[in-house]
Amino acid sequence: MSKGNIFDYDRVRSPDMTEQMKRIDDAFAMGKAYSLVTTTTLVAADLGKSIRVSSAGNLTITFPAVGSDEDGGRLRLIKEGAGSLTNTAGSGDYINSYSTASGSDITSTQYAAIDYEYVHGLTRWVAVSSVGTWASA
Repeated sequence: MSKGNIFDYDRVRSPDMTEQMKRIDDAFAMGKAYSLVTTTTLVAADLGKSIRVSSAGNLTITFPAVGSDEDGGRLRLIKEGAGSLTNTAGSGDYINSYSTASGSDITSTQYAAIDYEYVHGLTRWVAVSSVGTWASA
């Protein structure tokens, strides 16, 4: 994962502190952003990435099939286009507190953004932050 360069590692005197700062930096860094213009199913390799969705039409992004190895994995979605964006979970997982696996988040707000974290023990993608108006689809 690319470093966000939040800390100047060379100026930290303690090797233990340097390692701690690198872990914090990794936790805040999101992988290089890429753009989607069509309905897409993400894969586990997309975890940690920032995904820009730009389309005049309506799109659906399906989250990757994940398991215990991906616990804590994050996705950031940024909606840039005029069409609506629907986020849905794959493989029997859930999004947020919806009672069925088919529950999805949707936005029509241009420049909306949302960050999700996968919680394996709950088989849920939990929205940890968002900008814009998101609702149940």
